[in-house]
Amino acid sequence: MSLVKKFKKELKKMKTGLFVLGHGSQAQEADEIFSNIVEMVMNITTFDLVGLGSLQISKPSFEEGIEDLVHRGAEHIVIVPMFIFQGNHVKYDIPEALEKIQAQYPAVKFTMAKHIGADARIASIIEERAKVAMAG
Repeated sequence: MSLVKKFKKELKKMKTGLFVLGHGSQAQEADEIFSNIVEMVMNITTFDLVGLGSLQISKPSFEEGIEDLVHRGAEHIVIVPMFIFQGNHVKYDIPEALEKIQAQYPAVKFTMAKHIGADARIASIIEERAKVAMAG
């Protein structure tokens, strides 16, 4: 393959980043659980890069986490809000923050995924936890 063809092929492969957005908390345990979940995502993902950030309180912030992915070469970032409910954060705060981030990084494509919401896998976890509790 010629050098020009190889270069064109590399240009076509856009580096994609998966960004997990949490709420944030003052509780250290919450930050540890969030980090553990993101590490599990890293172990199974097919995305080129994985990043994380929190909407409030915890570090890195939404903006800092996105900045890190951009600096690591992400050209397309898919943001997954790790929220069960579509409250004000999902409806208003996240889109508003994302609008500012998009203005800061106009060369990067951003895609917002649906929040976690109602998912049968959550129901399975609840059922399993209840059975473990009954077993003592």
